[in-house]
Amino acid sequence: NPPDDRCDVCGAQFYIKYAIMFPGNMWTAKCSYIRKLLPPNDNDGEYERRKEEAVKRFLMLDLWGVLAATLDTSNVEHFGLDRYAWEHWIASSPHIQPCEVHTTDVGPLILLGKDPQGREFGPEYYDWGMAPRRIKENLGGLRNPRLRLENNEERQFREYYYLPGNLLKWFTLYGSDGVPEQDSWVWRDFPAGQRWKELVGQYGEKAIDEMVKSSNPRFHSAFALNHTDTVESSVTMLFDEETTLSHSNPPVVVFYQISFPPDNKEKAIAAVKSQFDVLSMGQYDNATSTFDQHRKVLLYYTITGGSSQEIDFVAHLCKEKSDRIVCQQRGKYDAKGVYGEIFHQLHAFCNAKPSFNVIHITNRLPGYAHYKDMDNTFNVPKIQAITSAVTSKMCRPSEESCNVCGTEF
Repeated sequence: NPPDDRCDVCGAQFYIKYAIMFPGNMWTAKCSYIRKLLPPNDNDGEYERRKEEAVKRFLMLDLWGVLAATLDTSNVEHFGLDRYAWEHWIASSPHIQPCEVHTTDVGPLILLGKDPQGREFGPEYYDWGMAPRRIKENLGGLRNPRLRLENNEERQFREYYYLPGNLLKWFTLYGSDGVPEQDSWVWRDFPAGQRWKELVGQYGEKAIDEMVKSSNPRFHSAFALNHTDTVESSVTMLFDEETTLSHSNPPVVVFYQISFPPDNKEKAIAAVKSQFDVLSMGQYDNATSTFDQHRKVLLYYTITGGSSQEIDFVAHLCKEKSDRIVCQQRGKYDAKGVYGEIFHQLHAFCNAKPSFNVIHITNRLPGYAHYKDMDNTFNVPKIQAITSAVTSKMCRPSEESCNVCGTEF
């Protein structure tokens, strides 16, 4: 029996670098702890499936730039996939209370029977203790990435091989049971532990999602159901404009996502005004080099961000150009990351009116989602040119060949 009953899994050494594990995958454990783990190989392969799901989530967050695995390469060994899943299994719960019998960083030299200082590995050299120990060495990693992380808490907070990767695995494997206790060693021994402790204490197993949301508007769902600050939303298409749609000369149907970022509303407003000017001129006919004003524009729009002043501005444009444009506001959202709701409206419309063509426009260029380069995000001449192109008669889908038209594909 170990001298300290707090320990529920004991091995030669306990690692927290890359993954939480006992190198060599040999250990002594309490059954009372093991029974809390997912079955290692049940009929559904649930453990392996959830491990893979956690890795997929990380790879997406890495792609977005929210998390990063900078300490070393991303591979199946470090992620605990395939055969390595079983080496990661015993320590797959955040509730593990590990202990070890070696204080030095044994590593592969254990195969030679000596530690890095040349000492033998006999029982007389055992030094039992609660793990993890040798924290700085135990965190591991390549030298240069490790040095870049040492004095940068923000990078530590986002480093997969520190707490974020482990929290992802614990939450994906065990849900709310994967939340470490408030006095857990993980908050003490991992860099940025206190920051993560506070976040997990507030949001539980949703802490990663909350961290993603607070990172940047591009890093979370474009749809309002995943936000808590939606002011108004309407997904159901109402056809009180049925007369307009049934007219012998049907309207040009446009779905418009309007965004007003808090740090540069002026450029966003200028883009909206330029697009209303395009819509009110009618469809450009390349054959005659004239504008066809016989068809009205039926405009469905949603607004993201902005105050009552910006909402009134759009309503004023609708009223000012009401002889050419029939407006229908379909939603207002406070969260500046909501920019996909208009597609709900567009999809509902096409289900109800399959014979129609629809046009989608937005007042910002989506390739510049950080809003840091405002000259490009709200480049008025470019936005106006694209709007003119997609609303022109030349950009008209047909059943025979093209079914979606844009400026470039």
